[in-house]
Amino acid sequence: MIHTLLISEDSLARLNATALFTSPKHKTIRKDDLDSALDLLSSGLFDLVVYLGDCPASVSAIKEAAGSIPLVVTIGVSAETEQMAYSAGADLVLRTPLVLPVFERATRALLAPKERNPGLSHRNISVSAPAVALVNTDLEVLRNFSRVLGYSLDHKLFAQHFVLKLREVLNVNRIALFLEPAPSGTLGQTSVLRNRDRLTCVGAVGISNDLLECIELSRLSGIGLHITRFAQILRAEKDGPSSSVQDDAKIQREFDVLGCQVALPINDRERTLGVAVIGGRVTGNPLEDSELQLVYHLLEELGLAVKNSWLHHQLASSHRLFSDVLGAITSGSVVLGADLSVQHANRAFIRFLRGESNVADTRVDFADLPRSLASALHDLAENGKQVEPFFVVSEKNAGRSYRVSLVPFPSPDNRLPQPAMALVEDFTQIQAVQKAEVEASNFKLIALIAKRFAHEIRNSLVPLSTHHQLIDTDYASQEFRESLKSALGRETGRIQRFTEQMLFLSQPAHPADGWLPVGPMLRSAFQRAATSLGKQAHLQISGQNEDTPVRVHQASIIHALEEIFLNGLQETPVGGGIRVVLEQGEDTKGNPVLNLRFRDEGTGFTPETKARAIEPFFTTRTTGVGLGLTVARRIIENHSGWLDVSEKISLTDSDIVIHIPLG
Repeated sequence: MIHTLLISEDSLARLNATALFTSPKHKTIRKDDLDSALDLLSSGLFDLVVYLGDCPASVSAIKEAAGSIPLVVTIGVSAETEQMAYSAGADLVLRTPLVLPVFERATRALLAPKERNPGLSHRNISVSAPAVALVNTDLEVLRNFSRVLGYSLDHKLFAQHFVLKLREVLNVNRIALFLEPAPSGTLGQTSVLRNRDRLTCVGAVGISNDLLECIELSRLSGIGLHITRFAQILRAEKDGPSSSVQDDAKIQREFDVLGCQVALPINDRERTLGVAVIGGRVTGNPLEDSELQLVYHLLEELGLAVKNSWLHHQLASSHRLFSDVLGAITSGSVVLGADLSVQHANRAFIRFLRGESNVADTRVDFADLPRSLASALHDLAENGKQVEPFFVVSEKNAGRSYRVSLVPFPSPDNRLPQPAMALVEDFTQIQAVQKAEVEASNFKLIALIAKRFAHEIRNSLVPLSTHHQLIDTDYASQEFRESLKSALGRETGRIQRFTEQMLFLSQPAHPADGWLPVGPMLRSAFQRAATSLGKQAHLQISGQNEDTPVRVHQASIIHALEEIFLNGLQETPVGGGIRVVLEQGEDTKGNPVLNLRFRDEGTGFTPETKARAIEPFFTTRTTGVGLGLTVARRIIENHSGWLDVSEKISLTDSDIVIHIPLG
């Protein structure tokens, strides 16, 4: 293992040296500046110092602090900077980005062991015998017991070797260990243990296999019930402290069948996992209480080892499950550890990375990732910088677009660096479908606009075309000339209004002219609307003072008010009127607004028409294109206000309310 100290003040430069982070031969420690690396340089721990940068002053300072430790400097492409680095004390200068094989070959000579000083020679050191000789039997016991640890991940093998070693130490004729079934499922899953009350033999010595296949203990009766309930050592010649006669007979029978004299609990310091039954000594002498107490504690350690083995298998099952899940999903996934090492990459990601023709090689290094993906993952893992999903184009899959989403896996204390995962989804077909939908939607919109255009212009052309046909024969008639004049004014006004609506929808918002009183603007807009329709009607303004000033663009706001008045006048009978109530209120943030409540003498909006009233091109009339309220809402919103359409339940309810900021 080569201990390498990496010094760099530039995160992008560190990204160019990612080969060092993933190399199994290098233990790399990174520091952002020389000051934070001084103590480490003086410790003598490092075999190599790498400086990412091209500042000669920094090179000199690092070399002075590093002393005899080889210094490698990485720079860009400038030959002049390379010479300056050597002059400042660099032992080796390399160009970025660092490629691991090239870096290892280039630094091999720097890391070669130095020749010994021929003036020094080895001394023969005689070792005297220790004052107190080690007891060979103790070492032998330790060596023999260590063999059990080699089976710590397989609880059955561990239990069998534990039984053999325990019989050897106690010199008994037989031992058997009975445990509940191992939990199934993955780690963290609430699994229901099958037959948890049944205790089966997992390790025995001195008892025939035929007998073990036929017998098992139970938590519901006999030895298993007593041990589970009291968690105490039970001898064959003693009754349990709370056993019934039937249970006593059951206990005695199980002891007789197994040929054992004592039973002990196997627990994990939380609950009882099973029972150990032990026979008599081969010499015939009984087991002492002190020995059984030691065995009790040994069995507790066995219980902890068994529990750890179960947890290991659950963890392994979880790992296999999630590996299978990640491998089966159609989206590419790559998981990075906190040290930027690739922990997992599924086949979909391999196809994204290398194309369809080279999916056999499943090995992936951080340096293999596309630069944009590697940079985003580096920022997320090292700095905790989360980025929104972004798109990349695979170099190995021409013409295909991929959406990349990054998922961090923070530690409980949010310590950095942190592991992270990238999900890569092929969005080529989705984008094509979205593009087709947009094009289809645009085509439908264009068709609707064309239909409304044609309908509105045709309605205007009908009376004009009729007068054009009669102009040669009837022009001398005063009545005809009056009719022609009226038709020209009315229809050109309709076309003019439609043109203005389209312009207000297409143009950007106009800046405000200044503070203007709302009353005169209401009256001007009402007059224009009444004239456009050729309708006699009256306007009533009440509530707040008509001179209340609002900051608006005059031409735009008058047009919006005119559209609202036109909508109301078309529903109002001849001689009727429209009432506007002015009142001051507040928006959701407490800012002052002026509310203008419009009420005409028509039937008002129904629930159906209310929901669609401000939709473009929606109209319930045979004339008009259905843009009036749409344009009005657009202009009001450009003034930071909003427009509400209300359902008229009673005659005093407002039809439309607009809210204009006063601040």
